[in-house]
Amino acid sequence: MKPLGLGEHGQVTHGKERGKNYAYVLVRLWSGKTRQVKRSGATKAEASRRVMAAVEELLAQGSSAGLTKAARFSAAYEGWLASFTALVESGKRAESSLALYTGEGERLVLPRLGDLRLGEINTPVVERFIQGVHADKGAATAKVCKTLVSNVCSWAVRQGGMTANPVRELTPIEAQPKRQPRALEGDEIHAWLVALDESDYARRHDLPDLARFMLATGVRIGEALGVTWADVDLSAGVVKFERTVYRVKGKGMVARKVKSAASERPLKLPTWAVSLLKERRSKLRAFDGPVFPNARGGWRDRNLVQRSIREVRGSDFEWLSTHTYRKTVATLLDESGMTARQIADQLGHSRVSMTQDKYLGRGAANVGNLRALEASNPDRDASAGDPEEGQGDQGEETGS
Repeated sequence: MKPLGLGEHGQVTHGKERGKNYAYVLVRLWSGKTRQVKRSGATKAEASRRVMAAVEELLAQGSSAGLTKAARFSAAYEGWLASFTALVESGKRAESSLALYTGEGERLVLPRLGDLRLGEINTPVVERFIQGVHADKGAATAKVCKTLVSNVCSWAVRQGGMTANPVRELTPIEAQPKRQPRALEGDEIHAWLVALDESDYARRHDLPDLARFMLATGVRIGEALGVTWADVDLSAGVVKFERTVYRVKGKGMVARKVKSAASERPLKLPTWAVSLLKERRSKLRAFDGPVFPNARGGWRDRNLVQRSIREVRGSDFEWLSTHTYRKTVATLLDESGMTARQIADQLGHSRVSMTQDKYLGRGAANVGNLRALEASNPDRDASAGDPEEGQGDQGEETGS
């Protein structure tokens, strides 16, 4: 007979005592001691159910770490959720993340995994679940569920209910490559601003000023909507970006500190943007509250801004979103000779590699690269000089 491991039990056996049906089972407790559990019942089946319920209750009392593999996944989820909520309340995690995890947890994760015991949560089980979500809901939702299950399992490992996180060995989730946001090019900036200025709908939804402000700064839409007049120093031409706004289920629009030290930054404004804000403050007669408020003077919903843009962009700008403004600023700074570090500081990126990979030079013909390759031509006569030099000077003598 194979020795029982910690938290394991043997097969149920049956017998009678004084005419009653009894079920017996050996169980090895988390302390390492083995004990027999017995329960009676009107029938053998009832006795079996009662003895197994007693075993589960006994094992669920826990190890010294406070959780066992007999505990259900839903219990681990609730424990992790309590710890994550505490991080949100202390400002270390975003309320939007909490809303996202609880939403997908209640909608997808708990209905499929909640009743399983931690000892039953293994890599094949989680793999089937995540692949099913991927097929039914798409890669983005599958990634959220994968992260959530991983977080819960990591918490369970720390509490002694699991020995390893089964999510680590899952198949990577492959998503269709996202179309990278493109920048407004050349005359497109002027054409788009004219389209906004001439649209009654755009003016009613306060799109022209917001577009110009974002083109002057390159900030994220949540950061732009989180600026208050107290953050603006018009005499110095500086705006401080300290918060972002988003919607939280049950709370509406909320503002919180930006996610990183790099995002919390002051930015100098071009003179035309300073003039824009001076005119705006005079027109709105506002000296406090959001610079770009909603109709009631509160925080504006970024999703409604995106929806308003979709209403006015037409076929010529069907690809445009608020992120286009950010990409445009990065491109303009890159073309003006700013370093990747300087551009990252403007955009609020902690890592310069993010700026380089997502915003700079992707899909653009690089003249500098062309010149370097021209100069490396192995068949070129070394005495011929630069192929771009002297063009149009044929017929003139050059010194030797």
